[in-house]
Amino acid sequence: MDYCQFWEGTCHFIVLCASQDSVREIMIKAHELEFDNGEYVFFNIDLFSSHNATLKPWYRANDTDARNAAARKAYESLMTVTLRQPTSPKYKQFSKDVKAKAAQIYPNFTYGDEEVNSFVGAFYDAVILYAHALNETIEAGGNVTDGINITRRMWNRTFDGITGKVSIDENGDRNADYSLLDMDPKTGEFQIGSEIYAYGSFNKHTSICYKNSLFT
Repeated sequence: MDYCQFWEGTCHFIVLCASQDSVREIMIKAHELEFDNGEYVFFNIDLFSSHNATLKPWYRANDTDARNAAARKAYESLMTVTLRQPTSPKYKQFSKDVKAKAAQIYPNFTYGDEEVNSFVGAFYDAVILYAHALNETIEAGGNVTDGINITRRMWNRTFDGITGKVSIDENGDRNADYSLLDMDPKTGEFQIGSEIYAYGSFNKHTSICYKNSLFT
């Protein structure tokens, strides 16, 4: 089905970028205003939350059954865009190493069973990128204090990082991979519907379910 044709003239898109608690309150209010009637599609930008936190973001154990039910109903109209979580064996080992190191430095904090956030790997790759640029500057006879020269060597390049293929464009921005999460109305859990890669490829995991309608 053509999404644009289906939604043309009948749907409004609302983009949210806030904490999970704030998004939940907005969605409950949207339910009260009947904005979850199919005329509105909500996109939530959530780059920092863990997998466990994004599994059932509508649910709060310390809230009433009525509000949880309202939130769950409203979240049928919401899709979440988040950074794609790397799945390579290399990243899994990196995650184990980070958690082991964190346990030594911060004994009162635990990651649990899930892997570390993608941003941890992104910071690691940023250091590797800087190291590449610094080494090239030194090899070319440059000065390690020449920040402009070092920075320019980071632009418009690609290398294999801990998170996968790292691509920096000509403006110095990273071309990132993203996942589109959609709630399964039967389980109430958010799952990966599609993955969008920096190089333009697209990987569909499941059919998108919007208001109990499947899109393939």
